[in-house]
Amino acid sequence: MLDVIFVATLALGLSALLAWGVRTLPAERWQMLAAVPVAKSADGSWRGLNLTFYGFFSATGTIFGFTIMLLLLASLGIPAVAGMALALLIVLVSVPASRIVAAIVEHKRNTFTVAGAAFVTTLVFPLLLVALRPLTADLLHRQVAVLPILAAGAIAYVLGESVGRLACLSFGCCYGTPLREASPAIARLFHSHYLVIQGPTKKAAYASGLAGQPLIPVQAITSAIHAVAGVAGVILFLSQQWRLAALVPLVASWGWRAFSETLRADHRGSSRISAYQVMAVFSVVYLSVFLGLLPQPTALEAHLSLAFPQVFSVPIILLLQIFWLALFFYYGKSRVTGSTLLFHVVPERV
Repeated sequence: MLDVIFVATLALGLSALLAWGVRTLPAERWQMLAAVPVAKSADGSWRGLNLTFYGFFSATGTIFGFTIMLLLLASLGIPAVAGMALALLIVLVSVPASRIVAAIVEHKRNTFTVAGAAFVTTLVFPLLLVALRPLTADLLHRQVAVLPILAAGAIAYVLGESVGRLACLSFGCCYGTPLREASPAIARLFHSHYLVIQGPTKKAAYASGLAGQPLIPVQAITSAIHAVAGVAGVILFLSQQWRLAALVPLVASWGWRAFSETLRADHRGSSRISAYQVMAVFSVVYLSVFLGLLPQPTALEAHLSLAFPQVFSVPIILLLQIFWLALFFYYGKSRVTGSTLLFHVVPERV
């Protein structure tokens, strides 16, 4: 019964959040979360540092994914502390990669790429788990199967990405092709389900002049596909279908990435086939082979009743909050927008 309640709550919660985000976040109001004064100008105004909803949803999506991973690992008897150590390793690999890959592929120093970070993590994470298996066995005093851990990581990634893509709706990045430039079939498909991004500081506006234009809703579709794949992965995981629990989210995620590149209008590099499409196809092949070679444990079951007391404890929640703050300030400090602030006293309230 607990498994059913968990899956249903997860599905309904994601559906409500994504429906709200698609309707709300493309508006101009939802780009800047706050502006912090950092230096005073000669005219009495202040130069502001903008903190964005991009950072808020990027951090929230990542921590949501980590929480799911901790729950799934703890359901296998892996302590939440060990899961947090694994999450820290992922952060140390993926966060720098998100900027480095964007600089290499898009030649932009002040942007991030989730796909690039995911690709580097895809290459490193499975090998890291295999390399750390002897150490893990010594610490936990038992052998730990790699396949269920990879399944937990895959599910966590796609669910975190489903929430994290709301950041793109807010910032106006990762945007689709204008309907007026799409093929007739695509234009008919989205003629009443398009996306309109508002505001001159959104990336679709300053990079491509597409503010107010009906666009293919690539970000919304991406969130939905990742959410469905993640919920399906959780069901398979709780049913002890470890290989499918890893393959379904990863193939859905990377498969959509390869196809969705053909629907996007933002800069994806100078070649006809983007580097991200190459990464996506390579990831599907690499992970399919890797997961196919791993043995499928048969005497292992997932018990969520073991997981909730561990993960929702004060130390773990505190560590997740610290992670969230670090990620928010890393991703949320806008490097491509600025602000001017003026402060005054309201006389009638003195």
